[in-house]
Amino acid sequence: MKFSTLFVILGLIIISLYFLVEVSYYSSAEIVVENKTDIPYLIIPKINIDQSINNKSISHGIYYEPKSAKPGFGTTILFGHRTFYGSPFLNLDKLKKGDKITVSWPKIGNVEYTVEKSFIVPASYRMSVDQGKKLFLITCYPLGSSKERLIIQANQTKINPFQVTRKEDTSKKPYAFIFITLFLAIGLILNYAYPVKEDKIILFITTIALTLFLLFAYFFPIPADHISSYLSSLNSFFGS
Repeated sequence: MKFSTLFVILGLIIISLYFLVEVSYYSSAEIVVENKTDIPYLIIPKINIDQSINNKSISHGIYYEPKSAKPGFGTTILFGHRTFYGSPFLNLDKLKKGDKITVSWPKIGNVEYTVEKSFIVPASYRMSVDQGKKLFLITCYPLGSSKERLIIQANQTKINPFQVTRKEDTSKKPYAFIFITLFLAIGLILNYAYPVKEDKIILFITTIALTLFLLFAYFFPIPADHISSYLSSLNSFFGS
């Protein structure tokens, strides 16, 4: 086996780990049925967000900071990723002053906010949770980096009765199989184009094995936090 083939195999393994983050996220996402009344939602029509809010981890989607107040009672803070874990805040930078945001919270209501401004702060920035009836949406900046934070600040305007009937949660779409299929396609194309003919079978077997691993992770999800820690270690090792 050529030395270059080892690098290609290593590359496929690293790529599969990034795909594994998304497969694990989508496969472990709870299926939210219509009329379920105990789950809060964030709704931002301009950037097509209609997604549940969790109190477990940012790795589960949109995360509510428990040290902040619930909507309608003070300063509410929500976190979300722009890349991986479903990328709920991918287009957060597109929000402008005057855009509408709704936090639909059981036993409170549909709390409406209007975007006031957006700003960039260092990753070390610590936000006060006592700023009045405001909503802060926080994500990484720039895209693909955790160097800084993008923050959207919105002011509460009114509270409407809680809306029970929901649309399909955008975090629960069956994207896991799409990622598995995409990885398989990348591996097969790479195998077809690889110039070392005697090593093609090795790349083919590697691609199939990693695809089966992703498929296994779909049925038996691996906690995305664990995968991220491995990827962070790899990035540190390669000096990223």
